[in-house]
Amino acid sequence: MTNLSKLRDEHAELLRITRRLGSLIIQPTPPPQLHLFAIRHQLSATLIAHLKAEDWLLYPPLMASADAYVAATARAFSEEMGGLAEAYRGYCEAWSADAITADWSGYCRTSRDLIDALTKRITRENRELFPLLETLADAA
Repeated sequence: MTNLSKLRDEHAELLRITRRLGSLIIQPTPPPQLHLFAIRHQLSATLIAHLKAEDWLLYPPLMASADAYVAATARAFSEEMGGLAEAYRGYCEAWSADAITADWSGYCRTSRDLIDALTKRITRENRELFPLLETLADAA
């Protein structure tokens, strides 16, 4: 499997997990804590592994590109990603099992915002960054 295939597969998995979370947060009451915990854990583990993979497989070759546009685009995406990663970290810290139970509607709103931001990011990477990596791989 190529690096790009690995990253694409991880994007697809992240979207599957966020769809599962999305189906829970439209419910009027929280699901059993263990069920929600399992999805949240899967999202965290997959997202953290994916971000590390991007740091190793995606950004370095793009930033090292002799093409100024490619390098600048990769730098901009990398800087933006720090904000999303920090927001996710804050989300995880803020929403303990007790906090979710105490404010289910707030958790649902915050989760929807997070899912939307992550989905937009994945879409942009698929459309803008991955083709740049493909071009570099084809040129090598």
